[in-house]
Amino acid sequence: MALAKGLRPLQVFLMILIVRVASIFLVQTWFVPDEYWQTLEVAHKHVFGYGYLTWEWKKGIRSFLYPGIVSALYAILKFTGLDYPEAVILLPRVFQASLSAVADYRFYKWTGSRKWALFLILTSWFWFYTANRTLLQTVETVLVIIGLSVFPFKAGKMGYYDKENNSWVWLAVISVFIRPTSAPIWLVLGLYNLFTTNQGKWLILQKYLPISIIGGGSLVALDSYYYGELIITPWEFFKYNILHDVSSYYGTHPWYWYVTEGMPAILGVSLPLVLWGIYTVLRRPKQNTIGVVLLAAVALHLAVHSCIPHKEVRFVLPLIPILLYIAQDVVVPWSRKAKNWQLYSLATLLVVGNAFPAGYFGLVHQRGPLPAMTLLRDVIPHNRTTVLFMMPCHSMPLYSHLHMNITARFLDCSPPPTGFTCESDTFYINPTQWWRQEYSDKQLPDFIVLFDVLRGRVESLLRGYQLMYQVPHSQFGDGEVGKNIIIMEREQRRAAGAQDV
Repeated sequence: MALAKGLRPLQVFLMILIVRVASIFLVQTWFVPDEYWQTLEVAHKHVFGYGYLTWEWKKGIRSFLYPGIVSALYAILKFTGLDYPEAVILLPRVFQASLSAVADYRFYKWTGSRKWALFLILTSWFWFYTANRTLLQTVETVLVIIGLSVFPFKAGKMGYYDKENNSWVWLAVISVFIRPTSAPIWLVLGLYNLFTTNQGKWLILQKYLPISIIGGGSLVALDSYYYGELIITPWEFFKYNILHDVSSYYGTHPWYWYVTEGMPAILGVSLPLVLWGIYTVLRRPKQNTIGVVLLAAVALHLAVHSCIPHKEVRFVLPLIPILLYIAQDVVVPWSRKAKNWQLYSLATLLVVGNAFPAGYFGLVHQRGPLPAMTLLRDVIPHNRTTVLFMMPCHSMPLYSHLHMNITARFLDCSPPPTGFTCESDTFYINPTQWWRQEYSDKQLPDFIVLFDVLRGRVESLLRGYQLMYQVPHSQFGDGEVGKNIIIMEREQRRAAGAQDV
């Protein structure tokens, strides 16, 4: 902690960057399919010409902006001849870790270069776990942090629109296109900005509208070019996920889930500090105007997301920096009066308390897909190889990690028409029947990848296949997801390969 006192801005940023880049090698687990299937797989197909697009990209509910940036990285690798699988996997994560480092530094500057603020953001286990992942929520959080760092907070004083930094509006527009779910945060900030200036009408006409039209129009043009037709992706997102409630197909939780489970889980040992900060703001709102605004943004964000049946912890990721800002606002004054043993006790608690979940979820839980793809890539002989992923849909990355134009078959879980069942559910109801319908007149796959929990149910289908690898995945099985990932090879294919040699 004392080390941060004498560091120059560049040194602080380099320290943050080292932490974020190091996290790439300390976070080697699977989190959610969207990390790959909404970004890397899209970019891989766009640049290298082969891959797969999920239903979201066929319906036009995703913006091509972030996958387009990844596509630019892939294009550089392609044209320089450096598109080795390892580079294709690593470069996007290095890029995202660097973006997150910029956001962390902006958080540090936003708080007035407070060392405790930097300490809180760097030790946050869930941000450490997600900051280097190519998730849309990670990019959304980066944009929220940077936007807040340049937002014209006035602490209750009246201000003039022509003296304000309105670059946050650009960031708001971009983030809403990447993830429309960030809109509640920007709505609160925008209303606050309008009500704390005596030039609200001109602010709308001269700043908000032009930036929204130029920024939004540019992104509509980009997405329309990608999809080949005029499309407004935030509207399509709202239409399918909210109006048609398609997201509920992938699971639902009660309305209070974020408050009772989601937020406590991702805040971890920082939760008491956050609650302390919230209590302080609510106790003296007039002396904590910025805190009131931030809490209003948090409350609206949680309220909107709580009304949506489908819930995931990553959907509230942008709230972490906001709540940590509120926490540091009480920790810093306390630290000036605290004794050394109290300071070191709090620092130790934060490090140890965050290191355990960061280490477990980053290195142990759901670690199977990435090494399994490496092993699979090493044994696939050529592009004519066929692989069947007999597991819940999108349980592993695919072409972005194989970087081979093979024929891959996996279970589809696109939302089916009313009254029908998706292929993934149909398979697990009766695997044998699905197999007979799929391979009655087709050549059997050369490799099969499945979770061990399924093996007993499909033992008869695996006759003629030999176990190659069993990769540890999780200490706890969950439904159709087992403790290990199994890779099996067809014996006839192996024998034919041996004869060729």
